[in-house]
Amino acid sequence: MFFKSRSFVLAISILSLFLINLLSETDKALAYETKIGKVISVTESRINDINEQMVEVQLYADKDTQNETIFITNSVPDNQAYAIVAKEGKDYVINYDEDLGKVYISDYYREKTFFTLVGIFFLLVIILGGLKGFNSIISLLLTGIAIIYGLLPGILAGYNPILLAILISAFSTATTMVLIGGFTKKTLAATLGTTGGVAVSGLIAFLVIKLTPLSGLASTEAQILLSNPKVLDLDFQGILAAGILISSLGASMDVSMSIASSTQEIFEANFRQSRSELFIHSMNVGRDIMGTMTDTLILAYTGASIPLFILLSQDSSIRIFNIEIVTTELSSALIGSIGLLLAIPITGLASVFLLKPYK
Repeated sequence: MFFKSRSFVLAISILSLFLINLLSETDKALAYETKIGKVISVTESRINDINEQMVEVQLYADKDTQNETIFITNSVPDNQAYAIVAKEGKDYVINYDEDLGKVYISDYYREKTFFTLVGIFFLLVIILGGLKGFNSIISLLLTGIAIIYGLLPGILAGYNPILLAILISAFSTATTMVLIGGFTKKTLAATLGTTGGVAVSGLIAFLVIKLTPLSGLASTEAQILLSNPKVLDLDFQGILAAGILISSLGASMDVSMSIASSTQEIFEANFRQSRSELFIHSMNVGRDIMGTMTDTLILAYTGASIPLFILLSQDSSIRIFNIEIVTTELSSALIGSIGLLLAIPITGLASVFLLKPYK
């Protein structure tokens, strides 16, 4: 039947995201007029101990304008973190700031390389995974759409970030599980396990953020948002919690599907075993999984924060664990791991009662 097909799930998913986006419309306050341009020539000079470049840039045509050549003064600070050096023949992102009436080189043009990498990734997934690989790409795209057109506009519109993250996680989990595994008891159990783990993580994140307390402003990006007058009244603590939940979602889905699939295989191998025996078997599988998956999640957070840990390795005082950015990173890893661990028994219980329901 159509209502039990993957096409129906895909159609409902896209429609749901469209409706969420309509309910969460914002004025796109952070948008700037941005174009891509190719550097034609560069003239170097040094004024007041600052390197300056007079750059001739040819802007690429778009639907509204033709090719246009402009001249931009590009200041190159000594700090490499903020230095954008213009070179002939290279493409750059050109911004026009209406408030300042200024045209400037805002960044390197990295889009081409990035999407080439994306294409290689998708190609490998399809070649190695076949139809299931294709479905996994669709589920990944739907998750991305849910975040971009559901979570982010919802936060900007003033909705509770934690609740939004839980709803988006449930939507993403259900869509992914159905596209990969179809409408089965295994899929339902995995969805319940993941959503349950994420929901508990949301509660723990809320309590930790309030009790620690964490402001949600430890990152540079959050501080930039706070100082932007066009974006007001954001719940930065809620945004921090939402980020923790979304970050751990993929690992939780992986664990839940592994538990649900293993429990179903064990049940089909022996229909006569009791619920308690079946649950014990599912937990045995879960114990084998939890070690590697917890390491995976914590190492993912650690890998993204290596510069921070190098910096902190120079200071062995007790204040390290009282620095907000350190506590934020460590708490995020631990809260995500707790949600992942709780997804194991929740999925096991859901699998047992779905496979052996009460009469």
